[in-house]
Amino acid sequence: MAGGQSMPPMLALRRSAQSGSKTMTVAWQVVYTDLSVSTIAYLFGGAKINLSTMIAGDHIDIRARKIVVPGGAFVNHDQFPYDDAQPANHPSVTMPAIPDVYGVEISMRQTAGALLSIECEFYAAKILGLS
Repeated sequence: MAGGQSMPPMLALRRSAQSGSKTMTVAWQVVYTDLSVSTIAYLFGGAKINLSTMIAGDHIDIRARKIVVPGGAFVNHDQFPYDDAQPANHPSVTMPAIPDVYGVEISMRQTAGALLSIECEFYAAKILGLS
């Protein structure tokens, strides 16, 4: 007799196709966005943002925004400033995971210094079998 088995829902963490080199601008620039098409929770799996190209006089802001109600607008979740050359032993920013339902947006801007290209790696976790 064949036995059946089922698996509980699982999250699959994947590197986002939105990862890569981002050229800074003075205005806020969206570098990652995930707008949920359902009401099922998922996990923005976080990010690594390499700020090793920053030098004295550079200023970069990084912010995370979320939509917290169906049909709502993005609201600030977190925002951090980065100035000057970053420490040689820790030149990258690690963004933590953010549970979400309706949408996450990561944006950046550079308000001082020559505009840089910044390498970014983003991750998202979805329930297996769902988009």
